[in-house]
Amino acid sequence: MKVIVAKYLTPVGFRAITLFPFVIIRSKEALLDPHLLTHERIHIHQQRELLVVFFYVWYILEFLIRWLLLRDRKAAYRALSFEREAYTNENDPHYLKRRSLYSFLSYF
Repeated sequence: MKVIVAKYLTPVGFRAITLFPFVIIRSKEALLDPHLLTHERIHIHQQRELLVVFFYVWYILEFLIRWLLLRDRKAAYRALSFEREAYTNENDPHYLKRRSLYSFLSYF
């Protein structure tokens, strides 16, 4: 995982964004947050197993569907299977050692 600290490359309202193979973090202080780093590592694994491009296609389609259903961007974002897996397991530093392939599907 290659980490870049770049305030202006991170979307407003987010502390980090993962664009395989990079994690772009808004501030140096965020580098000290192990939960954030685990969250972003989970996204790296998700992107790798879907060969990156399919991750983004799925992510965008799922977001649009959930946004239409929920009528709330933040709720749609939090309901995404990729985000649910990452948020649920970001507090477990050993999660990636036991994570099976396509684990995000169980959060769909």
